[in-house]
Amino acid sequence: MKTSIFAATAAIALCAGATVGATELRLGMSAPEQTPWGAAANAVAARVAELSGGDLTLSVYFNNELGDGQTMARQLGRGRLDMAMLSNVEASLLLPEFGLLNAPYLFTDLAETDCVMDNYLATTFDAGFEAAGAVFLAPFDVGAMQIFARRAYLTPADIASESIRTSPAPTDTYFIQAAGAAAVPLGVPDTMPALRTGTVVGITTPIIMGVAGGYFSEAPEITMTNHSYQIGALLISRRTWDGLSDAQRDALREGVGAMTGLRAQVRGAEQALLARAEGAGAHVNTLSADDLAAWREAVAAALPDIVASVGAGGDAAWASLQEARAQCAQ
Repeated sequence: MKTSIFAATAAIALCAGATVGATELRLGMSAPEQTPWGAAANAVAARVAELSGGDLTLSVYFNNELGDGQTMARQLGRGRLDMAMLSNVEASLLLPEFGLLNAPYLFTDLAETDCVMDNYLATTFDAGFEAAGAVFLAPFDVGAMQIFARRAYLTPADIASESIRTSPAPTDTYFIQAAGAAAVPLGVPDTMPALRTGTVVGITTPIIMGVAGGYFSEAPEITMTNHSYQIGALLISRRTWDGLSDAQRDALREGVGAMTGLRAQVRGAEQALLARAEGAGAHVNTLSADDLAAWREAVAAALPDIVASVGAGGDAAWASLQEARAQCAQ
């Protein structure tokens, strides 16, 4: 359901009179309102209204009200949608290089992930998004990728020849293929039917989607591969951005800081949902250091293909991400 943020603007209007000619932007997203991402979007909208004195407001549309993620990405790039919170896969439709953030074992740990995400992504991706018709306002956490299946996959040898659903993105597909399994790229609507019919016996998914979506009922063995960390993008259409005043742009740039608590909410939700799944009969399988090393080694050979798959900008983006990792290690 659409949510218009009136609280801050109403308070401002009571004190100073309603802003004449205020600008209202539409912000679309796939997640429902009652999720960490829905709460973050509402927080941003409230803060932007407050900072702009009611001159700029955001109307948030949840749960694919403005079309699915792929549709929103295309509409935003063409200037037909003002703003969108897009997953990594969705944002990669605008800028394929952004998909490299989902490359298997790109980051050593969460500390490195957070450092790169908080300090270096604009340097790597700003120009590419602008060329695609969008302005990159902020990254946001989606969560760690795991494998939900009918049996545990502690090592790549366990997954050999299995049919595994992957997201429709090269990074996920190459990861599963490099591990020796048969990758079956599927969108969200087709995933549960494929599990129920046995077309696939497992899926790659962020924890929150895997548990909240009920996939653990068909795939109760949750293997904590932590093979990538999904990072989404809050974007605004370049056409919309160019039509804003400097003060409105400043309000947006500062207002996105209201998402600061999203990371903790996502990681807290992951742990709570894993506990819920275990309580319902699922098993959470944590990899040993040796098992994790085997996964890393098995998929390392896929990295050149993953970088090449995103096109001509892949090498430069990959080099930029590696430099960011090096800076974070200092």
